[in-house]
Amino acid sequence: MRLPRGLYGITDTGYKAKTHLEAARIFLEGGSRIIQYRRKSGPTREMIEEARAVGRLCRDHGALLIVDDRVDVAVLADADGVHVGAEDAPVDEVRARFGGLIVGASASSVEEAVDGVRRGADYLGAGAVFPSPTKPDYEVLGLDGLRRVVEAVRVPVYAIGGVTLDSVPAIRATGAWGVAVISAVLAADDPVRAAKAFTEAWDG
Repeated sequence: MRLPRGLYGITDTGYKAKTHLEAARIFLEGGSRIIQYRRKSGPTREMIEEARAVGRLCRDHGALLIVDDRVDVAVLADADGVHVGAEDAPVDEVRARFGGLIVGASASSVEEAVDGVRRGADYLGAGAVFPSPTKPDYEVLGLDGLRRVVEAVRVPVYAIGGVTLDSVPAIRATGAWGVAVISAVLAADDPVRAAKAFTEAWDG
């Protein structure tokens, strides 16, 4: 399945949205066609049911559902894919055992990007491109670093980390596939309007 360009919405309950389903709805109504269900803790059964609900909403909007970290939740919730970081399940093992899943990997350098693709990643989340309020300890890749990642691989690259509406044109100019966003949308006064602004900025 072709990965959608533009806004890659990541769910969070620390801002205006009180549930992951509400966060997903905001991004979807704003035009995002790929949603990452990102919940770091909680009962597994509850996470599966919640991810299933987000997945139904995604299907209603013609969007993909990616589950962050948890391969078990992704499989049992019938998600389209899973995103794994450096400390999560190895990309190649996920690819070998669950070949039907889209597999995303995180990359903070060209070396990590190339390794992730070599192991079978379908796309990359590259960053942090800018200092990020949700990941303040992450090393900043910068726009030049993002461009080098994009040029080094042949899979879609979503820029993540400190992305703002104003930075969208510069990110798009690197050849990135899209922008992964949390707080710039979910912390806005009008989150749906903020999501639409990202979609329009990318398409424009």
